Amino acid sequence: MSEFKDNLYIRAGFENLTENIVLEELERFTKDTEEMKKKGYCKCWICLADVAAIVLNQLKPNYCSNFIDKNKNNEYFTNLRIEVGEMIDNAFETVKKNPHHNL
Repeated sequence: MSEFKDNLYIRAGFENLTENIVLEELERFTKDTEEMKKKGYCKCWICLADVAAIVLNQLKPNYCSNFIDKNKNNEYFTNLRIEVGEMIDNAFETVKKNPHHNL
């Protein structure tokens, strides 16, 4: 990462809240090992990155900095978490049909 980008993220708290939520929900989703095995979903880093990319490309980014309220417990983010959970399951189905790795 460039020094400029590092400073934005580290010093100014610049971040994409939508990305954070997607990654949090993806991590939570993958912790249900029984469900993952039952559905035949792969948890390799390549498949996880593909799932994250599929979901993030369908959502509007929500960038903010230190100076903007980052309350992720409001109604918008609560609803987003529910939507993202469903999107993750659908994205895993897509990746399962066409994985980018060799099994």
